[in-house]
Amino acid sequence: MLRKERANTRESELIHSILLNTAIKISEPLHDALEVIGPFGIPIRTDQSLIHFLAKIIVGQQLSTKAASSIWSRVEIAINASGSRIPEYFSEVNSGEMRLCGVSSNKIKALISICMADKKGELCSKSLGILDHAERSKKLLRLFGIGQWTCDMTSIFYYQSPDIWPINDVTVQRQFGRLIGQRKSETAIQQFVPYRTYLALAMYKIADSMPK
Repeated sequence: MLRKERANTRESELIHSILLNTAIKISEPLHDALEVIGPFGIPIRTDQSLIHFLAKIIVGQQLSTKAASSIWSRVEIAINASGSRIPEYFSEVNSGEMRLCGVSSNKIKALISICMADKKGELCSKSLGILDHAERSKKLLRLFGIGQWTCDMTSIFYYQSPDIWPINDVTVQRQFGRLIGQRKSETAIQQFVPYRTYLALAMYKIADSMPK
C-alpha cells in the first residue's frame, strides 16, 4: 500500500511538472496559479456503484454544491426510511417522496430512467469502463436526463480518465478563460493533452481557493 501511495505521489508530481512547463508557454497567470495549488491526483470514487454515482450527479445538476448536498441528503434519508435501496427506490411509486426532498420532475424522470437501464444491464460499470470516453458517452447519452457534462464527470471522477476536458462546465471554463484570456482558451487547451483532466481539476481547486 505504501509503495502504491509513493508511486501515485511521484506520478502526481510528474504530471504537475508537465502542466507547469506547458502553462508557462501560454500564460504566466495560469502557471503561477498551478504552482500555488501544487501536485494532486484524481479523486477515487469507485467505492459506490455506478448508478449511485450517476444518481447523485443527476440530483445535483445545475445546483450549487451546498444545495445539491442538502437535497441528496434528504433523498438518502427517504431511501433508508423506506427500507429500500439504490436503484430500486427510484420508481414512480416514490416520485412524490422524491419531489418532497426537492428533486425536480425532470430529475425524477431521469432517476427512474437510469434505474430501468440498470435493470436491463445497460449500466455495467466494468463494461462501460473498458470503453473510451467517446464510446462511453454515446451509451450514457441515450438515457433521459444524462447530458455531456454528466458523461464528462463520470469519466473523470468514476473512471479516473486522465484526459477529459469538460467543455460544458461553467467553473472550469470561467477559470481557464480568466487565466489565459477567453480568445486563447480553445487552442490552448489542446497543448495539455493527454492530461486535460488534471487541468480541469486544477480549475476547481483555483476557484475554491479564491475569496468568496
